[in-house]
Amino acid sequence: MNLGLQNRVVIVTGAASGIGKAVATAYASEGAILALADINLAGLQAVKKALKGAKVYIEEVDVTKEAACKKFIENVAKKFGKIDVLVNNAGTALMGDMEKFPEKIFRQHAELMMYAPVRLTQLCIPHFKKNGWGSVVNTASIFGKQPGGLLSYDTIKAADIMITKDFSSYCAAFNVNVNAVCPGPVDTPLWHEKGQLGDQLAKATGMKKDEAIDWFAKTNIPMGRYAKAEEIANAVVFLTSEPAHYITGVALNVDGGMVKSLI
Repeated sequence: MNLGLQNRVVIVTGAASGIGKAVATAYASEGAILALADINLAGLQAVKKALKGAKVYIEEVDVTKEAACKKFIENVAKKFGKIDVLVNNAGTALMGDMEKFPEKIFRQHAELMMYAPVRLTQLCIPHFKKNGWGSVVNTASIFGKQPGGLLSYDTIKAADIMITKDFSSYCAAFNVNVNAVCPGPVDTPLWHEKGQLGDQLAKATGMKKDEAIDWFAKTNIPMGRYAKAEEIANAVVFLTSEPAHYITGVALNVDGGMVKSLI
């Protein structure tokens, strides 16, 4: 299938590792032009080096900062003359006592995973209108549809789904589709790095980290394993393709069967 992404200018946030890195790699294989943002510049440089042969622009960007987002979008448009696709992927998660979860952390997470996607989408809309075409994918989560025990993450991802649906209604008039992917647990550094979800889960269960990670998958995911980042990336790329352009306002589960509801 020809996805029609050759020479499309694609922005990916949170592109230095995990899902974002896999998304960038998938777009590169389709011949897209990449503009990658992350706070981890060394990670971005490694991704760019790995994508030799692809046209890649990288920029260290803190998407929680309005001025940084505006500068990044301006730089991309100036360098490539257009913007076709936006993938709002930057994110994080933290387990915590629901009774004592710090409001400061909640607000930081909201800036990263709720306000930043709104801000970047708004900044890209004039470019989409100029093109007469555009596409947005937000990385939400199945835990925006059903509780996963992570107060800030679950709440914000639910908001991301509604943001997706509102923007899809608004943007349809100028030939822009807006969708979300809703991964279940994905085998990324968010689970394995020190202090991240694996360590948090181990602390909560009293298990060793690897044991806790494996237990969670076998207990909660019908397919018995975590998603590969590439499996999420494939869904993202398809939703922004020409064959999928009539699909809009969708929050697509990519979760190995975890969500049991009808929507």
